Amino acid sequence: MNSSDQIEHLAALYNHDEPAVRVPPHSVDAEQAVLGGLMLAPEAWPLVADSLTEGDFYRRDHALIFRSIREAADAGQPFDAVTMGDWFEARGLLDQVGDGAYLIELASTTPSAANIVAHAGIVSSMATRRRLIEFGHGLADAAFERDGRDVSEIITEAGQQFGELQPAQKGGLLLAADSLKGWFTRFNERSERGERITGLPTQWQEFNEATHGLQPSTLYLVAARPSMGKSVFGLNLSAFNALRGKTVGLFSLEMSQDDCHTRNVASLGGVPHDWLQVPDMGAEDADGYATRMHAALRELKGARLFIDDTAGITVRQFEARARRLHYRNPLDLLVVDHIHDFKINAKEARFEYGAIVQAGKTLAKEWGIPVVMLAQLNRNVAGRTERRPTLTDLRESGELEQKADVIVFLHREDYYDTPERQSHLQGVVEMHIAKGRNVRAGKRIHFRNRFDQMRIDDWDGPLPLAPQADGAPRPRGFFSGKRKAGGPAVENF
Repeated sequence: MNSSDQIEHLAALYNHDEPAVRVPPHSVDAEQAVLGGLMLAPEAWPLVADSLTEGDFYRRDHALIFRSIREAADAGQPFDAVTMGDWFEARGLLDQVGDGAYLIELASTTPSAANIVAHAGIVSSMATRRRLIEFGHGLADAAFERDGRDVSEIITEAGQQFGELQPAQKGGLLLAADSLKGWFTRFNERSERGERITGLPTQWQEFNEATHGLQPSTLYLVAARPSMGKSVFGLNLSAFNALRGKTVGLFSLEMSQDDCHTRNVASLGGVPHDWLQVPDMGAEDADGYATRMHAALRELKGARLFIDDTAGITVRQFEARARRLHYRNPLDLLVVDHIHDFKINAKEARFEYGAIVQAGKTLAKEWGIPVVMLAQLNRNVAGRTERRPTLTDLRESGELEQKADVIVFLHREDYYDTPERQSHLQGVVEMHIAKGRNVRAGKRIHFRNRFDQMRIDDWDGPLPLAPQADGAPRPRGFFSGKRKAGGPAVENF
């Protein structure tokens, strides 16, 4: 079809003076079977109560009948032809059902409610098709309005509306015995493979051991003060999985795409971040840096990493964009850096940040993937003598603590060094798993700060030891902590 044909086609499609030539999708037979089945067997109501709404019925009289049934069921009242006739008469709507004759016809002509679930599925499917048509017409109308809203706003709203059209995941109450066999099968498979990591792996061994990997349907909140390494953590995590064939979405509200690329090349290639920002090709190690940079670029070209670096998006825009991305490229991991860079109403900050985290949790459960959201901590952490963060240091702590499945803190004691006071924990990034299900809550994990290459590595060997009170170093072999079986000493904090 050439461009002139397309214009004529669209003009004909949107000539509202012409009558519609196609009837919207619907099934009168299925609607009658559902309503008649409910009147015949009221005990079947729980089978369809969660799957149908009044708006799913094409015919107005059927929608009203369904409303009367729902109201009667909610009130614990019967819904036969007589009681429903009274409902219509009390509201002056009896003429909508042929003075009650149509109610009697439905109840008497429906053979049984045996297939009511299947019929309800047909009604729901037809309703979704009608909504898709309405969505398409609405989107086209908005696009035709040249002097209307900004096109990006139209796309964002369309993504949100389209996501709402997608059928909800199956759920509801199940007999535990019915799902127990599946659980045992999965347990046996893990046992036979000797799996210790049941979720998405990370590059950090001790973190994997404490969490068994990033678990599906789980929201992780990684919180820290600025310069503690949370963006490095989020980007390292994203790149690690994307380079291993996983599809990863990264919302980088704080850093641009170029910043993310620079950091990924530095981390993957072991190239100084400063050199990548200001490349000095005359430097002594420039040839080696360039070689490693190109090797990193070759690897990153194959990574399934999608980055949205739009600053100041709203929670609605975030959810719409995430849904659009997942629809086109089903995600294995979603990372958000960070929630306190979202555009919010400052007067409603507590509830809006809670809504952002809730959106992440909803996507995690709906898609069955881990979602990692980074967050800032309150400023008062830096003013205390004991600067290691606690749950009360989370901004809007009640909302965030309640909604997150797992909460971890990152901390660098040497960040607060002064000429008069130097921490013995030089180069140590400490992670504290403060809350979580199926993780080692309370566990402290230590990483090596390689921020010169925008990387966090596993800590290898014993931690640096604090000097004795007189300032002299402790004798070798003396540790304040307990030695782990088969591993180095770990200092208690």
